[in-house]
Amino acid sequence: MTDSLRTEHPSSWRRVRAWGLWSLPSAARRYVIIFELLAVAAVALACLTDVPPTASDWRRLAVLVGAGAVHLWLTRRTEETRRDSGTGPHMDTSVVWILPAMVLLPAWMAVLSMLLLRVQLYPVARRPLYRYTFGTAGILLAALGSLAVVRLAGVHVTSTFGAQDALVLALAGLTYFVINAVAIGGVIALSTPQPTWTVVVGTRRDNLMAALTVCLGALAALAIAHAWLAPLFVVPLLVALDWGALQIENLRGDARTDHKTQLLNSRGWHEQAGRELSRSARTQSTLAVAVLDLDHFKQVNDTWGHPAGDAVLRSVGAVLRETTRQGDVVGRFGGEEFVLLLPDTDIDGAALVAERVRRGVAGMQVAATDKRGQPVVISDRTTSIGVAAGSGVDLETLLRRADAAVYEAKNGGRNQVRAAEPPADVAV
Repeated sequence: MTDSLRTEHPSSWRRVRAWGLWSLPSAARRYVIIFELLAVAAVALACLTDVPPTASDWRRLAVLVGAGAVHLWLTRRTEETRRDSGTGPHMDTSVVWILPAMVLLPAWMAVLSMLLLRVQLYPVARRPLYRYTFGTAGILLAALGSLAVVRLAGVHVTSTFGAQDALVLALAGLTYFVINAVAIGGVIALSTPQPTWTVVVGTRRDNLMAALTVCLGALAALAIAHAWLAPLFVVPLLVALDWGALQIENLRGDARTDHKTQLLNSRGWHEQAGRELSRSARTQSTLAVAVLDLDHFKQVNDTWGHPAGDAVLRSVGAVLRETTRQGDVVGRFGGEEFVLLLPDTDIDGAALVAERVRRGVAGMQVAATDKRGQPVVISDRTTSIGVAAGSGVDLETLLRRADAAVYEAKNGGRNQVRAAEPPADVAV
């Protein structure tokens, strides 16, 4: 019967086989599946055995979901920055709304509110669906663990709340933190060939941020329990904290940014590319590198002056932002050389991206001024691009192969894309 299903629906079967989950090592794959089954069983048990909702529960559900949606929308840029800069486990700030839901609402309502928030967060996360599903299972199990602590202790935050109750709430937050960290850290450890402590558990800054959000979640639970409009004060506080975190990231990013193009400089590009390479090694996925060299760029400076050259560089940066995906790592190495790292991309996909970039550069109409300050429009600029791809290949090897392909493009007449031929012992 299985063979007949494969014959009747070959495209569906191929799609299933193409799921990123199957690219994980067998131990990590079993861990993910078992963890997700545990989460489903825990949800079913909690929902079937918990108390029915009241009118106040419905009101709190609406407030939590609405406030969480506003918070996630206002802080999506900060969330993207934190995800891109992290090397280990990542805990998003939705716990600020998930923990109050678990403390204040019946289990099925709390699960519903969490799933509604996770659906809204998915476009920001920019992660494969199987990874996001597993992350959701980890959050579910962590949240239900905190719910179990509160229920077993008999704490009701909507009534009189003493020192002992505060300790129980703190224990519930700690339970959430530990279970979620174990869930994500476990799969990272099992899928990474040589895991380090930082990769598995995250940096000190990441864990402090996670602990802070759990504490804020506990405070939000207390506030909402006694004043259902408390999110009117909680949301601005969270947005202000996230904005402050973004400013810190921006200050850190100044040392990694090329000021002419606002792309990553060599240092920033290597840092972020190194993180993507580590992720690629864990998931055994293919990634690609493209090196761009502007053709005859010196002529621009010699003919119109360096301000005109800077205008061309800025336009190339704009073209790169428009023709690449949000998760691609784009940088300028200096002079007229740019570089891209394309996660989850094979050599054919990299060549397509490079061709889009080549056409974008060729179509530029750059408004600038010449050496005398007169307005000019610079057009008909071209670029030579080399691409290389591989799985389990170090970054410098990919860059060296892509750079060699650039010279082939130059020698072949410029204004073209050349793909590097991989060594015989390298899979692409």
